[in-house]
Amino acid sequence: MGIRPFFRIRLWIFVISGLTARSQSPVSITTQHNDIKRTGWNNQETHLNHASISSGAFGCIGTLNVDDEIYAQPLVVGNLTIGNYNGSVLFVATVNNTIYAFNGDSTSEGAPLWQTNLNPAGQRSPNTRDLNDDSLGGPCEGVYRDFSGRFGIVGTPVIDTAASILYVATKTTDGNGNYYAYINALDLHTGQHKAGSPRAMQASVNGNGEGAVNGKVAYLPKFQNQRPGLLLYNHTVYVASASYCDWGPFHGWILGFDATTLDLSYAYNTTPDGWAGGIWMAGEGISVGEDGNLYVVTGNGSTSPENNFFPGARSESLIKLSPQLQVLDWFTPANYNYLDINDLDYGCDGALIIPNSTLTVSGSKEGISYVVDYNSMGKQDPTNSQVKDTLEFNSLRQGDVHVHGSPVYAKLSTGEFVYGWSESFRMRRFTLDRTTNTFLNNFQEGNRTLDIGMPGSMLSVSSNQEDTSSAIVWASFPTSGDANHQGRPGTLSAYAANDITGNALWSSINIPADDIGTFAKFNPPTIANGKVYAPTFSHAVKVYGMKCGAELTGLVYGDGTGLKGEYFSNSPAGTGFDGAATLTKLDAGINFNWGGDAPVAGVSNDQFKIRWTGKLLPLTDDQYTIYVTASDGIRVWVDQQLIIDSWADQAVNTHSATVSLTKGTTPDIILEYYSNTNPATCILQWSATGICRQNIPPSQLKAESATCSSTGTGILAEYFSNTAPAGTFPSRADISKTEPSIDFDWGAGSPDGISADHFKARFTGYVQSLDSGLYTFYATVDDGIRVWVNNKLLIDSWIDQATTEYQGTSALNKCTRYPIRVEYYENGGGALCKLEWSGPVFGRQTIASARLTKEPDSPTGGGEFTVYPNPNSEHWVNISLNSGLNEGDHVQIYNVLGQRLLDRTVVAAEKGQTLTLVHTLPAGMYVVKLQTATKTYVSKLLVR
Repeated sequence: MGIRPFFRIRLWIFVISGLTARSQSPVSITTQHNDIKRTGWNNQETHLNHASISSGAFGCIGTLNVDDEIYAQPLVVGNLTIGNYNGSVLFVATVNNTIYAFNGDSTSEGAPLWQTNLNPAGQRSPNTRDLNDDSLGGPCEGVYRDFSGRFGIVGTPVIDTAASILYVATKTTDGNGNYYAYINALDLHTGQHKAGSPRAMQASVNGNGEGAVNGKVAYLPKFQNQRPGLLLYNHTVYVASASYCDWGPFHGWILGFDATTLDLSYAYNTTPDGWAGGIWMAGEGISVGEDGNLYVVTGNGSTSPENNFFPGARSESLIKLSPQLQVLDWFTPANYNYLDINDLDYGCDGALIIPNSTLTVSGSKEGISYVVDYNSMGKQDPTNSQVKDTLEFNSLRQGDVHVHGSPVYAKLSTGEFVYGWSESFRMRRFTLDRTTNTFLNNFQEGNRTLDIGMPGSMLSVSSNQEDTSSAIVWASFPTSGDANHQGRPGTLSAYAANDITGNALWSSINIPADDIGTFAKFNPPTIANGKVYAPTFSHAVKVYGMKCGAELTGLVYGDGTGLKGEYFSNSPAGTGFDGAATLTKLDAGINFNWGGDAPVAGVSNDQFKIRWTGKLLPLTDDQYTIYVTASDGIRVWVDQQLIIDSWADQAVNTHSATVSLTKGTTPDIILEYYSNTNPATCILQWSATGICRQNIPPSQLKAESATCSSTGTGILAEYFSNTAPAGTFPSRADISKTEPSIDFDWGAGSPDGISADHFKARFTGYVQSLDSGLYTFYATVDDGIRVWVNNKLLIDSWIDQATTEYQGTSALNKCTRYPIRVEYYENGGGALCKLEWSGPVFGRQTIASARLTKEPDSPTGGGEFTVYPNPNSEHWVNISLNSGLNEGDHVQIYNVLGQRLLDRTVVAAEKGQTLTLVHTLPAGMYVVKLQTATKTYVSKLLVR
């Protein structure tokens, strides 16, 4: 995989034949799934073994934050020099078209050695909202969710260590419907473009297939999804692509670029006279056999047994290509038409090539993989007679049974094995019999069954040569649920490769500090030099390894969740932190590498400030060192003492100071930061005796919400018996009372005094915010619910339903009361109504009574008798009497013609200073009259 022939031969021995060679140190992982056979196996791992990872000393040792989700497998180059650093370097690519180079040896160095964003001027990474066409609509009929946001870099880059070049494909848009695709060549030492980089990816082939113009089919960046890992082979960089949810015109493409000039050398289209045939392979890279030819697997689309219907069309096939991208042979399953019609396409994973053999393993969405000899692929045969063997990773054959995490290979002293873990099932291990070149029937099966859903588990293998005591299968999978169209929590687990039937040797879910975050689908972990680098969709790489030897055990961690961050946009360094923050939010930890991006939406990407405040929760009684690694200005106070003060423009630098901290105390911490024009970074860490330098855990940082004085005691509740869902609310409630919160599970019952079925409830009043920012309101109900906040309908689900959760968001100012109304109905069966919220710096919780009132901040108009709000644009009005309302008092409302529209008698439960009335008055002027036992009060009310 290099430029010079002699190096290319040496690397071939290192990666392929080297599967049985002596261990090299340090190890480099320069391509997707470790090598060009896509084995996923690092057999030179001398640090990690069964004993070490089971010892309790193995776990998360670092979190490397980046600017977006990671679909590309992290890569490692050992013994590389960047600036003053020499050692292993970790390369990470994000969907924001950003490449990071991190210190791969010391994870306490959270700032990148370099980072570069590859979006050309005037262009940006596209996101799912950009996938639209005036005539074609959007993919999946406009409900495309395979990506949750941006999708700039998706395929794994490839590295040429001899030439010190990283190659990566990027995708951009200018926001005006124009899309661009580029091949980039970056200097490993600096992150800067090499000569001729970037180069736009442009190609066309002869054909009359979908999207053809004048007998030519062009590569269209708008419709092509560059998903597979890149291949560097024979001085050529190969880039393959598919589509977005069969949105086209699209085809399966492979483009081959000269590794030095980036000129297009070769182009191959899988369906030049047809459609589709995408090459996506769940992110697996193109494979290379011992014969020097290339192997890919294609998905749904046009094909036929002997190309007699669609000349040259090879969908649903394993294809052999020469390095010049000429088709040499292929295998198409006998039931290709059935696979195509039922969306069980071949090509849902890549082609694993068994080392030192001519065997390939590749699968379809039926949950099986075909073992095919690439020297006798047989094209298409009605009986699949050319298939050497089949491996069933899920025997159900339909439904969520796909094998998306391409199978992996390892050769141990006890045999040669292929491992795979399909959706909704358990890991399986098959044993290769070299005498027959088939697999034994007595496979092993793990004991962990994944939830029903996509995409199964992503696997990698590590070992020290063939030693079984060091052989580990590393599995990354969604902890629960279906991760195809939503982010799901992830799990990283390690299993003994020689016997997968037992429990995991180690798992990230056992200790909260080892939590991996959001699962990164189709992306296996990278194992190198005693560390496991796990990509996530939580905008970070989690690094696992052996913790430092002096680390304390038995520590009791706190209940913190992070610090309150107040973000100030367009705020130069020379100005103070005056006025309201542009945005306030909870930051679980201070560990940011924003680069040239804005720190958060709505804040400028230059000349911004942040102030983080909260409490420190020390783990021990000791002298702590506080570290802040940051670009530009930084100030830190601990217990009102300024310990770090470096308020000046500067490149990334680490500042430190020592403070004495006592376990059980909660000293204040304030961290102020500004960014001018340098790439923005800010990372907060600590160390102490027995505590290695590390990011301060969120559990040891405690945010405090704003302090807002409140007289709240709850919300007005009105209950109505025997009411149909479709009808209006009666003019008068059967029961009215103050409820401290909306947190009810009546089961088969109902509120006291109300019919057991067919009842309604209406809750009205005001909710008082804390910090300024975005609030999320959560309603959990059985049956119907509507929620208004600040006169905006946030949740509307007025239907019969089993217990269901809804949510809506609203931006609220600090310490302000906003009108809130909740309407609910129960139509039979269970009855449940709960309202919760989360705010800028606090998590989801029931809205406390202190935050709920029946009155706004203060009545308007003054005097002994007050009607408010006035003017009134809501559906309720407050009647307030300083001396208090009593049972039997009458409230009446008249229009300007003197017609009485409301007559209400105060009942015993409503005695007090204020009465809240719900009304449906149209816009206009009204007269409100209050008749007590001793006096009549009159006030005007304007409704608008």
